[in-house]
Amino acid sequence: MNLENLNENRVETALKMLSSTDEDHANLSGQVKYLEEAIKQAKAHVFLQSEGTVAERQEKALDSVLYDDALKAWIETYKQFKILDNKRQHEVRIIEIFQTLSANRRKGML
Repeated sequence: MNLENLNENRVETALKMLSSTDEDHANLSGQVKYLEEAIKQAKAHVFLQSEGTVAERQEKALDSVLYDDALKAWIETYKQFKILDNKRQHEVRIIEIFQTLSANRRKGML
């Protein structure tokens, strides 16, 4: 990023992006947590329905379609969450850099 282009307008854009994605970020975060529990439930469901030793039932649970579907849903949602989270963190860094540059300008360091 070119620091010469970092001005109040860019910071305003960053703040707008952050405020406009607050709800989506929270929803995706909640969905990730929900799906983590769904993975555990899928595994437990298959485990309890299976026969054999504990180790065999464990393997059947991990190899089940139900567990695989829950895991895939979690991975896709987690990817969406991380993409949005990374974009938000980028905007936060822009604001922090602007604050640092502004403070340095006020102190006559730049």
